[in-house]
Amino acid sequence: MNLIIPNKLDNINTNNIEIVKSLVLIGANGTGKTRFGTWIEQKNSTITHRISAQRSLSMPKASSPTLKQIAEYSFRYGHFQESSNLDWHEAYGRNIFRWQNNPNTSLLNDYEQLMVLLQTEEFEESTAFRVKSKTNSEIPPVTKLDKIQNIWEQILPHRKLFFKSGTVEAALTESDASNYNASEMSDGERVIFYLIGQAICAPVNSIIIIDEPETHLHKSIVNALWDKIELERPDCIFVYLTHDIDFAIGRTDSKRIWLRSYQNENLWNYEILEDQDSIPEGVYLEILGSRKPILFIEGTNKFSVDIKLYPQIYPEYTIKPLGGCQKVLEATKAFNDLQSFHHITAKGIIDRDRRTDEEVARLNENIYVADVTEVENLLLKEPVIKTVAKKMDKTPEMVFDQTKQKVIELFSRDLENQTLLHTQHTIKKTLEQRLNTSSATITELKDKFANIPQFLEPETIYNEKKAHFQTLIDNNDYNGILKIYNNKGLLPECRVIQNCDLKDKEAYLNAVISLLKKNEEDGIAIRNCIRESVGLT
Repeated sequence: MNLIIPNKLDNINTNNIEIVKSLVLIGANGTGKTRFGTWIEQKNSTITHRISAQRSLSMPKASSPTLKQIAEYSFRYGHFQESSNLDWHEAYGRNIFRWQNNPNTSLLNDYEQLMVLLQTEEFEESTAFRVKSKTNSEIPPVTKLDKIQNIWEQILPHRKLFFKSGTVEAALTESDASNYNASEMSDGERVIFYLIGQAICAPVNSIIIIDEPETHLHKSIVNALWDKIELERPDCIFVYLTHDIDFAIGRTDSKRIWLRSYQNENLWNYEILEDQDSIPEGVYLEILGSRKPILFIEGTNKFSVDIKLYPQIYPEYTIKPLGGCQKVLEATKAFNDLQSFHHITAKGIIDRDRRTDEEVARLNENIYVADVTEVENLLLKEPVIKTVAKKMDKTPEMVFDQTKQKVIELFSRDLENQTLLHTQHTIKKTLEQRLNTSSATITELKDKFANIPQFLEPETIYNEKKAHFQTLIDNNDYNGILKIYNNKGLLPECRVIQNCDLKDKEAYLNAVISLLKKNEEDGIAIRNCIRESVGLT
């Protein structure tokens, strides 16, 4: 179906977009999602049916059938004006009665109209079947209430619906408890019934617009619900207006539009999103919705030091952990390559690990590497230790001096192992750099391998690194050691935690986070220290 959508900021012409099944408009609060939906409702010549985010879930206890035309018009337009035709109801009636002349903010209160239409259709179908069955062997009709029941019970398998004269009742599937009126169902149960009913009752070949389709629904069922509704109405196009990233991702076959901002009643700043293979879709949508510059970091779960620490160090950024170093490098480059599209700057922070200063210098300009091997070592910077010690009523200078001497002692203990690890890293990186260029012939490739011994002498590299590391030890160069010492257990082993009278590594990290959150003098000192170490100030 060809859907007409509003003008785009950089294109004054009205746009047409081809929609196969559904369209998801995603944007932060205040970007004009509701107004966008209203515009589609009013401007498309195809029949539209819009469900407002502001909707009453007050379900009537009982409803009576009426004339079919009255029920249909009341459902679609809020009222049946007998003296006016369909064109008048489309052009004026909906806005007057359904939206009270305020289509963007009016509370939609149409559960009664929905139930009257359902009971009317149920009555007509049942009457027709009874008449036909007197003379023929008829198959019972599947009514709209039957279709609602089928989907509702699939989504909520622990509940059942029962239909009686003018009423709907619910009950637990495995219980001896009595049935109860559907008006007493939970918000979630009533909204599921309501949304299914709205879609089932929409006219044939409609554009169905749903504002906040996830409201009152648990994340585990929301996409399953809309999948089943879409299957029931393959003749319709569904337009979803949402700020929920998970919902947007879950509509796998949908076209997606990211709303940046609302300009005026006929103009929006938006982009039609295409697949970005180099950036995970969920990450991409989350970033677009944040409006802040993005900072990609390492870290794999909520317990990672990176994930807990960096949001407090860089509150002006949207922090997005990606797991490993390579993913940070790839995502930062990919996102900045698309900057003309989204106008959001992306930066990345990775651990130094065993990288040399030369290797760091060759990285992308938007990649930052701290002057310590691992993020945990940032917690061992002098200003951080002294600030935590002061918070714990310890003597800052004494705690730092004890920690410094212990770190140097541990590094001295691990000198041979650390030297070997750094030597292996240097050899590996040198080989990668040497062989990273293409070879035109097998002879050229053989020559590259043949020349390797001339510039790779492991023992020489080992001796040079060991001499350098020994100099750091002899000079008590604490910061120099933190820059090269790979030891995941360094924080607990150096006894800074015990010297601060804290229980464990988690308690020490929480003390740092607590100071940062207060954003007072001590927290600012820690933040400035770590920002300076990372180089992103």
